[in-house]
Amino acid sequence: MATSFWKNYKALSSLEKFGVTMGVAGLLGGALGAHQEAKSQILRTKSLGLQLKHQEDMMRFNIRQNESQAQWLGKVFNTQYQAKTLDMGSRKSTAKASFAARGIDRTVGSTKDAFVSSDVLNTIEKLTMNSNMVRSITNQRLKGVGMGIKADMLGLSASNMFATARTIDPIMNMTTSFMTGSSNLISSLPESLFKK
Repeated sequence: MATSFWKNYKALSSLEKFGVTMGVAGLLGGALGAHQEAKSQILRTKSLGLQLKHQEDMMRFNIRQNESQAQWLGKVFNTQYQAKTLDMGSRKSTAKASFAARGIDRTVGSTKDAFVSSDVLNTIEKLTMNSNMVRSITNQRLKGVGMGIKADMLGLSASNMFATARTIDPIMNMTTSFMTGSSNLISSLPESLFKK
């Protein structure tokens, strides 16, 4: 069969031989191109995975910074709380001393009511300050939780990209292209090449 095929090939016109040669060259070029395209796709997929991994790392760094900020907020609020309560105590002491110097009994009547009202307002103000501190710290930490979720999603996406890159097979891609190209080449060969 091979000798008759070779004889038939020699019997083809130069244009037909050129067509067969170009078909074989196109087949090989297509297979090599498919191989290189698969390798390029692997590199693009790994590159995307590395970008996602970097974003995950940066997000985890930001989580640590966010926690530091939450702790700093706690210290700032505690300092403000301390200054405010010292001021409240100072005002109360000044008022007590002032009333005592004028000989007013602060345990009866409207004077007593004024001191009780002042104590109630001071307590409300301290509770409000504490509530604001807790809310600010909690909001900051919740922001960190959101960042943690996003970091986990980025990490998962990066892992998926690396797994996808491992599944791309340049040889399989080349083989598929070669098989398709061979089928097309055989169907386009001159009929006289297959005569006995």
